[in-house]
Amino acid sequence: MDSGFVEIITLLLGISGFGIQQNPKAPTPDVSLQYAMPNADVVVHFDAGSVVPNNYKVLTALPNNPGIKASPELAKMVRKAIGEVEGGRGLAKTATGIDLASDVNDATMFFQIVPNRDPNYVAVMHGNFSAANVDKIAKMKKGMAVVKVGDASMVEMGDENAIAVTKDGTMIAGTVGLVKERVAATWKAPARAANSNLAYAAEVLGQKPVFALVMTLSPTARKEALAKIGGKNFATDVVQRHKLAAFSVFADGVGWTWIDSNKAGLDAMEMMSQGTLELMKAGHIAPRGIAKMMLGGLESYRGTSKQIDDVLRRKAEVMKVVETYTGDGNFKQTITKDPKTLRLTVRAQGKSLSDVVPAGLALPAVGFLFFGRSAKMEMSPPPTMVQPAPMQKPALGGKKN
Repeated sequence: MDSGFVEIITLLLGISGFGIQQNPKAPTPDVSLQYAMPNADVVVHFDAGSVVPNNYKVLTALPNNPGIKASPELAKMVRKAIGEVEGGRGLAKTATGIDLASDVNDATMFFQIVPNRDPNYVAVMHGNFSAANVDKIAKMKKGMAVVKVGDASMVEMGDENAIAVTKDGTMIAGTVGLVKERVAATWKAPARAANSNLAYAAEVLGQKPVFALVMTLSPTARKEALAKIGGKNFATDVVQRHKLAAFSVFADGVGWTWIDSNKAGLDAMEMMSQGTLELMKAGHIAPRGIAKMMLGGLESYRGTSKQIDDVLRRKAEVMKVVETYTGDGNFKQTITKDPKTLRLTVRAQGKSLSDVVPAGLALPAVGFLFFGRSAKMEMSPPPTMVQPAPMQKPALGGKKN
């Protein structure tokens, strides 16, 4: 039995605390959209407070896990992975004064597609930020200097980008002109007219998602996207038809909203949504079945290794981990279709995200993360090619028998 398999199981037992928590301090739509770009084609939101703090705590506690400590090779790999994470965290903190594990609460980004150039964008972040962060960022590159814009501190990063921190500790990054506009004393939060991109974004963010993507392409953005995709296919049809495309991840599931421009398209998206939900349900069953088969097969190796015996002793715990990251496929689902507004709303909900999204399918990736990159591929040298001896020409006039 490959010891790597046993170590992966040991690792999975150690990371059983990973997951997404509901953030009691999740920002309201008014807070998230205070510095919004009113003509954004795409809005992206991430609630770091739901994901980072608890998972970071679990990650850094892994070296103290008894099962991991008992395996020198696994302990070494875990320390190496954590070292890489801590290295990036330390580098960011040294350069900017920002601790990525604790200082960022949430971020909302707004993108406007512009033909033949990079998109205009604004990123708004809430957390533990101050003017001191801008001062440190300004020292990263010679020639950058902090300037005051109203009550905010701002530094231009070059390539038409800037970063600023407002008086209330909001960090704003983006295209220089858009950042200056938002930190000025005259700035006011943009209005959210009915059926506008920001109205749709406010509706999505009001549901407190952990992650959200809201897309309402302008005619310019739509034309640009169609030109880049090209041809007549599903992607160009979707870009051409949609009025709203939104996708959200919650602590207890996922959801999406679609507004079409014709009934046939709405019917097609309903069918695709039904198929997606069916695949999600089916995706929960396979990992559980595979886990049971592997644990059953492991019995044949009882007594051959202390590690294997330990895994078999903790068989119930292993199955509990599998059940933590997979469901039984019976999560709650609702599909609401309104032919009048051509709107489709889908919500899949369970006790946790893993009840809905079959995270068990991704568990093998954990093994690759820790073992794949460190694996040494022992390739035997290619066989020596034996060159055939050159053919000898028969001697002329030789002796006859």
